[in-house]
Amino acid sequence: MVGHSDLLTPATGAGVIALVFRAGPLYCALPLDEVVETMRPLPTRPLAGTPPYVRGLTILRGAPAPVIDVTRLLTGVDGEISRYVAVQAGRGPVACATGPVLGVRRIDVAPPEGPAALFTGVTKALIAAVGTVGTDPLLLLRSIRAVPDAVWEAAGGAAEAAA
Repeated sequence: MVGHSDLLTPATGAGVIALVFRAGPLYCALPLDEVVETMRPLPTRPLAGTPPYVRGLTILRGAPAPVIDVTRLLTGVDGEISRYVAVQAGRGPVACATGPVLGVRRIDVAPPEGPAALFTGVTKALIAAVGTVGTDPLLLLRSIRAVPDAVWEAAGGAAEAAA
């Protein structure tokens, strides 16, 4: 296991500047240019008819936003939620529910023909590359822009009902 100070030490060589966080047992990162802000978890209202990894709907700076449980999305199980990481998606803001945010660092990533080439289906759409944090793997996520249309429609319906 790597300590927080190891995560904040810049890596050598070329890489991606990213926000590193925990998602259950996984180290994950989002490219920093896709991150709007981080915050404590906000009140979240459940949405019926959405995938299990959608925790519900919250309000980010006055706009309704779906909340994606990153641990459930990647592992299929619930994890501790201690932070929301807001990203801008194609149709609006999205709150990524994560474990602790560990800092910003340059992530050295494997080339596309490396470990990331093994992923298929949904996982391939979510994981851009695989890097390392000390001796642990780190998943560099693609933007969480691929929120299913059904979630946006449910979020829009819930926002209209609340108005």
